[in-house]
Amino acid sequence: MHRFYSANTNLQQKTIALTDKQEIHHLKNVLRFKKNNPITIFNGKGQEAAGQIISITAEKVEIKITSTKQAAPENKISITLACALPKKAKFEYIIEKTTELGVDEIIPLATKRTEVILKGDRAEKKNARYQTVAINAAKQCKRTTIPTIRAITKLKDIITEIPDYDLALIPWLEGERASIAETFKLNKTVKKIIFFIGPEGDFTPEEAKLCIAAGAAPVSLGPTVLKVDTAAISVIAFANLLINQ
Repeated sequence: MHRFYSANTNLQQKTIALTDKQEIHHLKNVLRFKKNNPITIFNGKGQEAAGQIISITAEKVEIKITSTKQAAPENKISITLACALPKKAKFEYIIEKTTELGVDEIIPLATKRTEVILKGDRAEKKNARYQTVAINAAKQCKRTTIPTIRAITKLKDIITEIPDYDLALIPWLEGERASIAETFKLNKTVKKIIFFIGPEGDFTPEEAKLCIAAGAAPVSLGPTVLKVDTAAISVIAFANLLINQ
């Protein structure tokens, strides 16, 4: 059954109105849904409901709710991905795939070697686009929650948040590092984790040392050098495999 997103809607009500223009367009003009079609709605906060369309206009779709469920937590741990912005559309790919893998928050990072510089209106438009990608990925993979996509943030500002996490990991290409598998085995009880993924060319030594000094553990992802998107997706997959069992 097709799923539609209705932000922050209380799905315990007998009827609800879907008012998002993009969702209405998809339902009405792409899928050509009609009155009485069955439909699934989720609100991004863990609630999902089955319903039936009562009416459709260009402004809203009224839906009769027939059943509601509160989904169980999708992960045993909360995962944040702080990732340097790569070139082209790779960051959208990262958002899509890590959403499917269960990431809870994604922070686009500006670092010294970041080649993509976004400011002002352009940054706001790009952030809105990133959130749309996360919503669409959640719809497709049947998640009931949607990861938060933060505004583009400087690395130095995220470093100050490291103490808020039970575990912070920074894959790095230099210095002494433990394998990521060994690190997870030693930290089975963590509830909140953040990964720092650097740009093409990696973090500068100064950036990495600042992260490590603040409490991030340097780790290795294997013998080969991974691109930004590969590294970002890999660490979330590792988390699911090694901790979220």
